[in-house]
Amino acid sequence: MVQLPNPDEVRATLDPVWFNTYWIKNALELYEGVSKHADELKENYNHFFGVIQKFSLDAAVLHISKIFDKSNPRYQKDTIPSLFSYLKANLTDAYVVRLKVETLIGLGISQCDADRLLPGLRTDFRKYKDEFIDIIENIVPDNKNNDTLKFLLSYRNKILTHQERLDDALKEQLKYLPSLHEMEQLNNWAINFCLLAISLLTPNISLIPNGQSVRIAALNVVAKLLDKELDNDYAARKLFYARI
Repeated sequence: MVQLPNPDEVRATLDPVWFNTYWIKNALELYEGVSKHADELKENYNHFFGVIQKFSLDAAVLHISKIFDKSNPRYQKDTIPSLFSYLKANLTDAYVVRLKVETLIGLGISQCDADRLLPGLRTDFRKYKDEFIDIIENIVPDNKNNDTLKFLLSYRNKILTHQERLDDALKEQLKYLPSLHEMEQLNNWAINFCLLAISLLTPNISLIPNGQSVRIAALNVVAKLLDKELDNDYAARKLFYARI
């Protein structure tokens, strides 16, 4: 008889990664929200919002780096690689009916492969299991297949956590972080992987998407500080709250 994963063990493995994606999302949205109208804020609030920008961006880099860190056999890490190892060791056909094509595509699997794998796993699990695991393993972001993550890990290691003395060439290389969109893509991958894992490892548990937008909350504060009257001007409001 196939041993099914213990739901409490699944949550203990998955929840820390899921919660970190929440903080990454908050950090990126906070940075975007206070940066959208930075030029207008400089006159009276330059120092305060400059500090917020710095702290929120550093937090995003640290948390993204943390959840994609390599597994360590000496101690448990709450990371995507560790969650993948757990999924690989505990995957059965019991809950594949919960898996969605949209989740596979969100991870970067092609529509063609998703349309083939999903019914294959449901009708002939043993035949498709290894191929499915191999495909997922090959698209997990790391410092070899993802330039954005490679840069963030280097920035985290050499500047944020260890403060190394850098030569001029490396200083210039690390001067500019990847775009918000690129960092957001990495976090979205992690979110989709958590959704994949929870759907394949548990029968009735679902992950609730992150709640209120911190970007909008930050922009609401900025609007008040700048005395923006936007309630009756739809075009101005849309422009003010538009994404960078």
